[in-house]
Amino acid sequence: MNTFTIVPIRCGDIRNHPRASFLYRQPCCGAHVDAPCIAWLLRNDSHAVVVDTGPGPRSRAAQCYAESDAGRDDLLQFGLARAGIDADEIELVILTHLHYDHAGGARTFRNARFHVQESELKEAVWPVPFQRPIYGTNQRGRVPPWVDILERMIVAHGDEDVLPGLSVIALPGHTAGSQGVLVDTRAGTYLIAGDLVPLYDNWPGDGGEPIPNGNHTDLRAYDESFRRIAALGVKVLPAHDPRVFDHAFYPPLDVS
Repeated sequence: MNTFTIVPIRCGDIRNHPRASFLYRQPCCGAHVDAPCIAWLLRNDSHAVVVDTGPGPRSRAAQCYAESDAGRDDLLQFGLARAGIDADEIELVILTHLHYDHAGGARTFRNARFHVQESELKEAVWPVPFQRPIYGTNQRGRVPPWVDILERMIVAHGDEDVLPGLSVIALPGHTAGSQGVLVDTRAGTYLIAGDLVPLYDNWPGDGGEPIPNGNHTDLRAYDESFRRIAALGVKVLPAHDPRVFDHAFYPPLDVS
């Protein structure tokens, strides 16, 4: 079968994060959130694919680990093991973009190829100054996580079919080369939207106006990406919403 099941894996949290930074020009009354960094395990009878890798192990991203994570030095590997998967079994990882909280765990996958947009790779090499810390670029004493996987990258140029039932779509706006992942399931197509849609509030799904992420590079591109999503008519999974973990997998058993 070409339909997939989608398993969200918590890889840490962006702790005490201002909610308003996810919701461009929205009044959030000073609210903060522990925003999970999510990797997505896609499984069917033939393939196991990972989308995004979280910020990495405790040694790389201690700020994303809480006291409740004591004894777990790599939440990504822990989550994969709970799903019955060894990281060395994964042959393909799709990265929605190359910010550290989405690509920091890339070196976990020693046998994988990494799918990324060419425009995103070019941007990560030398981004504008305010984006350099989140890419890990031009930071003294640090090597960006995506450097470790350069020789294993599959560089895409826009929309592409990746596997039967799995494709990517260019969705710039949050970054120059952001991409989403379209996943066929038994209950229709889901879109893993990356940071174009960090919270469910960014894409209401009830006819309400979508709201850009406060962290963005191009609002015109963002608007066009929102229009692309609307035309698809798919279910959207956000990148940092705690409510994602209301379900252990997607589609939930009660959805047909």
